[in-house]
Amino acid sequence: MDIFHDNPMLAGVRQMLGAFARQQIRPIAAHHDREESMPWALMKMAQGFGMTQTAVVDGRKALTGKDEDEGDAKKPKSQARLGVAGSEELAYGCAGICLAIGGSGLAASPVARMGTEEQKQEFRRLLKGEDEHGHIKVAAMALSEPATGSDISGLATTARPDGDHFVIDGHKQWITNGASAAVYVVWANTDPSAGRAGVRGFLVARGTPGLVPGRKETKLGIRASETAQVHFEGCRVHKDMMLGIGQSSEGLGDTKKMLDSTRPMVGAQAVGIARAAFDYLVERVQGGTMHGTPLAHHQRVAFELAEMEMEIQAARALVHKAAWMADHHLDNVRMASIAKAYGAKVAQDVTSRALTLLGEEALEPGHPVEKWYRDAKIYDIFEGTGQIQRRIIARSIFGVNPT
Repeated sequence: MDIFHDNPMLAGVRQMLGAFARQQIRPIAAHHDREESMPWALMKMAQGFGMTQTAVVDGRKALTGKDEDEGDAKKPKSQARLGVAGSEELAYGCAGICLAIGGSGLAASPVARMGTEEQKQEFRRLLKGEDEHGHIKVAAMALSEPATGSDISGLATTARPDGDHFVIDGHKQWITNGASAAVYVVWANTDPSAGRAGVRGFLVARGTPGLVPGRKETKLGIRASETAQVHFEGCRVHKDMMLGIGQSSEGLGDTKKMLDSTRPMVGAQAVGIARAAFDYLVERVQGGTMHGTPLAHHQRVAFELAEMEMEIQAARALVHKAAWMADHHLDNVRMASIAKAYGAKVAQDVTSRALTLLGEEALEPGHPVEKWYRDAKIYDIFEGTGQIQRRIIARSIFGVNPT
C-alpha cells in the first residue's frame, strides 16, 4: 500500500510542496548555506502556498483551505500527517530552508495545544505584517539552555510572580529564529518546589524590556535557518500570557507531550535529506560506467542503493505511523521517538554512504552531497538527542529509566 496514493489529500500536498522544493528551494539552497543567511524572499513567497508562520495555530485550513471538524474531539484529524508529508518535501529541497520556513511552528505548537483563544489571537497579531527590515515576522520557541539541551527537566530560567506579572530571568541557547523573532514562547520555572508542574510557557513579544536577543551561532549544517542565544534580564510578562491558564496543566509534562507531536516532523525532514542524496546517486549511477560496464550492473553499487532504499522506505513508514497515531488521538510517545531516532540514523547513514560511493568529488565544499551530509548530523541532536530517544523507547518497554 502506498502511503500517498492511498490518501489523495496527502498526495496533493506532497505534489505541491515537492514542486516548490525542486523549483524554488533547490536553486538557492547552496547560496544560503554558503552565506549562512535566512531566505527571507522565499519565506514570503511560501506564505502564498499556505506555509504561514501561524499555520500550526490555524490548523489544517492553512494548507488545504478546509477547517478540521471541531464538533467531535475524538474524530481523527489530518494535521500531523499533512505536517510530515510537507516536511519531507521541503527538506528534500533544503533542510535549512525547510526549517527557516517552518521554524515558527516550534513556537506555534504549544500555543495551539495549550493557549487560550486570546493568546492565539495575540500570537497571530504579533506575527502580522513585516518587521523593520521588510521581512515577514517569525516566532521562536525558547526552551534549550546552555546547560540543559535535551534535558529539559533541568531548566534554570525562572519566572518569579510579581503582582499581575511574572519576572523572567535566564539564558536560552540554540534557539531557532532567536535573533529575529517577533514573539517568543519562553519556558521557565515558576516554582522550583513544584517539580515538573512548575515549568510553564510564556508568550513574550519582541521589544519587551529585559528581552535581549543574543549572538547568532555559526553551525555545521542547516545554515539557512537562524540559531541564536536569547537572554532574559528582569523581563516582565503579564500573567495572562502564561500558557495553560484555566487548564489542568502538567507543566513540563505538557512540554514533553508537545515534542511528541513535533518529533515525527523532524524525522520526516531527515527522510527528505536521505531521499535527496539517494536520488542524486541514482541519477549518477544510471549515467555512469566502470571499466566499460554500467554502474547499475555492478552488484556492490546496486546493493548499496538497494540498502538505502529499504532504509528510506522504513523511516518514512515509521514517521507516518507516528503522525497517524497523533491524528487518531493515540498515545504516540514511543512511536514518535522511534520515528525521530530512526529517521536521523537513516539520514546520516545514506549521506555517509553517498560520500563513500562518490569519493573525493563529494568532499568539495558546495557539493550537494557534502551539504546533505552536514545537514544530516543535527537530526541526531535537536528535538532530543538519539540517546534521549532511546531512553524514552526503553522506558516505554520496561517501565523504568535505564541508568
